[in-house]
Amino acid sequence: MEQVEDEADLRSVKEPRLRLLTISGRRRAFKLEPSFWRALEHMADQQRERLSTLVARLIAKDGGNATARLRVAAIEWYMREAQAGQPRNLKGRWQRIIDLMIEPAFIINQHKQILLFNGPMHTLVASTGVQSQLRLGLAAEIGRVLALFEENEQRILSIPGSLDAEHHSLKATVRVTLLERTRGQALLLCALRPTPPAP
Repeated sequence: MEQVEDEADLRSVKEPRLRLLTISGRRRAFKLEPSFWRALEHMADQQRERLSTLVARLIAKDGGNATARLRVAAIEWYMREAQAGQPRNLKGRWQRIIDLMIEPAFIINQHKQILLFNGPMHTLVASTGVQSQLRLGLAAEIGRVLALFEENEQRILSIPGSLDAEHHSLKATVRVTLLERTRGQALLLCALRPTPPAP
């Protein structure tokens, strides 16, 4: 019973919160996890500007999904903070970042190997009953994905994909963000949105 209550408390802490901000004279609603709001508030404090001013500037950089852009900005802030404090503990740093996300998420390298994943991803995989090793399939070649990030490292890509096992395949939309690229190596953050089964 205590474990169930603890899990419920954890979900409530991570549950996205809706906030209204005035952007260019209009009230707009944004829904983000509390940890991401905290990161944005810290960013605004560090730059001595209002939260609404920071948000307006961040979403002006990208014509895509504003909420996704704010999530990426928050993750990048956590990355910079972790890098400054613990430059050698790479695995722990990335794990803490994806653990902030309420959606199934994982980190891959340029060979599409899944290196780390968060709790919601573990729950999703366990619910399918898959026992064998999972392989990530993307509708775009990984080389093409990396080339797009060379043009703009801040972009967020939504790519049809799948997680494939020996006798099972989970279709999904994969939202891909570049985490790090050094000396020919790349780390990509992937957030998963499973495709609803056909009626």
